[in-house]
Amino acid sequence: MIPMKQTVSIFKAGELDIWGKPSWGEAVSHHCRIDTTSKRSVEVNGQVVVSTAEILLKGRVAVGFGDQIEWVDELGITSLKTPVSIAIIRDFSGKPLFTKVVV
Repeated sequence: MIPMKQTVSIFKAGELDIWGKPSWGEAVSHHCRIDTTSKRSVEVNGQVVVSTAEILLKGRVAVGFGDQIEWVDELGITSLKTPVSIAIIRDFSGKPLFTKVVV
């Protein structure tokens, strides 16, 4: 079994204001597992650091590309990002086991 010791808060996107920015609803918290990576990519203009996090949520969780996901890591740093990739991991019978979100 995969330990789910971290917690994320998912903010659902609401209606757009007059400037086209969504109003955020109340946060829904979920236990999860977060694996973060950082890569340094050297380009012509200099160095760029790319950080990603893979979030594994138990079951089928309603998360969309317009939502925001917030978590606090072990160092106390708060991150707030939108999903880049969302995948459902299923068992052989088709039952959803996990929702994998990459931010």
